Amino acid sequence: MYMAASPTEEEYYLKGISRVIGRVPFFGGSCADNTIEGKWSLYADHVVTSEGVAVAFMYTDAKFANVFTGAYHETEDMGIITKVEGNRTLVEIDGKPALKQYAKWRNLNPKSLLGTNLLSATITSPLGVKDRLGDLIAIRHPMNGNQDGSMNIGNKLATGTCVIRMEASIDEIIVSVYKTLEELKVKLGKQPAFFHLVHCGGRRAGVGDRIQEVYQAIEKAISGTPYIMEFTFGEYGYTEDDRNTCGGLMLSFTAFAK
Repeated sequence: MYMAASPTEEEYYLKGISRVIGRVPFFGGSCADNTIEGKWSLYADHVVTSEGVAVAFMYTDAKFANVFTGAYHETEDMGIITKVEGNRTLVEIDGKPALKQYAKWRNLNPKSLLGTNLLSATITSPLGVKDRLGDLIAIRHPMNGNQDGSMNIGNKLATGTCVIRMEASIDEIIVSVYKTLEELKVKLGKQPAFFHLVHCGGRRAGVGDRIQEVYQAIEKAISGTPYIMEFTFGEYGYTEDDRNTCGGLMLSFTAFAK
């Protein structure tokens, strides 16, 4: 792992890697915990830290495939982001306080979404932004509702882009695990040797005591193939036409062929 001394050096070394082995997809996510208390730690060999990055490089001639999805449905509620502060604070949608606009879409009282109430209320109805070709909707999970009507979001936002309210029931969130694995196997097109499954910790919190159903869905889909699965806050994946992307409340499922 190379730790860059400056953005210029980092860019240089990443371009150097790409020149040798081509575009480098990456998958994974940020640290998480079961109770969303901020007690997050990273484990790498004999190191445990709350601040850092752990990277495992894989180089293989075997075919691999990734499906990166939130598995939510689009609604007709959407608007243009007109004001953002610090990349991750959504201040205005269509020139109106973001929290108030979101509450209006769901027929809720904005006061009921203050603080971390917003986080739990949006697991089944987050926001999404489309990539330039519309092939991927990267989910943006509202995390905290503020008194000034703004919302803290789990990923970066940009003014002038459209944000869409998404929906999925808890039943659909559970079923999406099986459906995504089936899609992944078709995309791989070969017998899988193993799976690397990244599942959002926020989705896991929404599933709650039904987490056993997620396990059962995985076991049914992979038919005994080895796998590793982690629950994260902020997931990384990619689509063939785009750069590596980060979203929240998403699945980033990768399969490697034999």
